[in-house]
Amino acid sequence: MKQIFLSLLAVATLVSCNKVGKNEFTIEGSADGVKDGVAVYLQKQDSTGWVQLDTVKVENGKFKFEGDVTEPSLHFIQIDSTMGKVIFVLENGAINLKVNKDSINKSVVSGTHSNDKLTTYSKEYEKIQKKMMAFRESNMQKWDAAQAAQDTVTRNALIKENQSFQEQFLKLTIDHVENNPKSYLALMFIGQLMNQPDRDVAKLTKYFENLDPELKNTKEGKKIKKGLTEMAEAEKKSPVAMPLPQQ
Repeated sequence: MKQIFLSLLAVATLVSCNKVGKNEFTIEGSADGVKDGVAVYLQKQDSTGWVQLDTVKVENGKFKFEGDVTEPSLHFIQIDSTMGKVIFVLENGAINLKVNKDSINKSVVSGTHSNDKLTTYSKEYEKIQKKMMAFRESNMQKWDAAQAAQDTVTRNALIKENQSFQEQFLKLTIDHVENNPKSYLALMFIGQLMNQPDRDVAKLTKYFENLDPELKNTKEGKKIKKGLTEMAEAEKKSPVAMPLPQQ
């Protein structure tokens, strides 16, 4: 009985030690094939460029970052001996990162809500991207021939089909915004869609209002809300174009 009690106590202590507190984060990474002692950098990007926040070293194929975080934002991991960076959402919780040193974009991030959603989104994005690249490769000669012959019919048909992939990317993004109100990516995507010339301010405002209150109350959330409000007011003040008289 005493042995059972001690075992349960040990498990409880282990769980307690591994728990990440409020406004804290841990990043536990595995980097198979990366030599011990290689530096790993935690970075973010601002208006001045890349900002290095912390540095650790690989030990036995693993590395770990930990610290404080008040609200989610995009960050990056770079390993000294590899090309490219791993993009992830730095947010409260235990983040897991499995680095693919040979193809950094195939690294997998998980453990927190936004990072799980980021991985799902990235996989679907990659599927569309592969189809688009295959289409372009298989129609390259057809495009060149149409250009040489000034065949606008064929050329326009190829342009239209290629445009369908952009529409698939947009749908993937909109679906994420609509179906994942607690995902930081949803907030980020709304901010990006605001910059599109054909933006629908009313629809974007509806998406924003559907977000989790914690996301809306972040600095970025407040900035986006202000921007949407200003856009809506500007649209109200814009004069409505009068229809041209019929000839």
